[in-house]
Amino acid sequence: MSETSGFSGSGGGGNGVASQEIIEVLRKPQSWLRLGSLIFAIIVFASIADQCLITNPGSRTECAFNVKMSACNYGIAIGVIAFLGALFFLAIDFASLYFSKPSLDRVFVTLDFSFSALWAFMWFVGFCFLTNEWRVAEIHFPSSVANAARGAIAFSFFSIVSWTALAVLGFLTFRRSNTGYVGGSSGGGGVSGGMGGGGGSSALAGDAPPYQEPPSDRDAEKPVY
Repeated sequence: MSETSGFSGSGGGGNGVASQEIIEVLRKPQSWLRLGSLIFAIIVFASIADQCLITNPGSRTECAFNVKMSACNYGIAIGVIAFLGALFFLAIDFASLYFSKPSLDRVFVTLDFSFSALWAFMWFVGFCFLTNEWRVAEIHFPSSVANAARGAIAFSFFSIVSWTALAVLGFLTFRRSNTGYVGGSSGGGGVSGGMGGGGGSSALAGDAPPYQEPPSDRDAEKPVY
């Protein structure tokens, strides 16, 4: 009975620690930016796919953005990929609570920074593309189509902001990881010592000799005159 109760107590403590770690992940700015980017992407590609693709009586599908299918296809494509990318990196943030290897961490940090920077640029191109095609469009569409097109343009702009912020935060994390890696390798602690932030310092503290108090004046030998 004592062993069983001890086991359940340790499991409860582990669940509490895991809950705290999940809360810490949710408090990070990256998590909120990923959630925002995910929602913005859904709004963009859903608005274009649902309202901006118009089927004529002749079964011909036209795009509300100046009747250019390339504009609608581009908006849907970058929206879907942005949704999947934000979902992937959000899952990685939570998965890192249960498994973490220094080599994999550096790969994911590099991938996060690279993808965020690339997709900030892709959203910038999409925003300019959709805005220009909607501005020069000569066909007057119903209000529902017009609102969907304007919404896609607006949330494309918001996506530029969110993915740029993710790219900046990813770059700062990338630079910190590289600095920790170099420090850990030169100190003999390896990658984990540099990125963990405690391995190298504890090792040095263990090698240092214990502190000894200097002899007091009473213990010192008195001079002989």
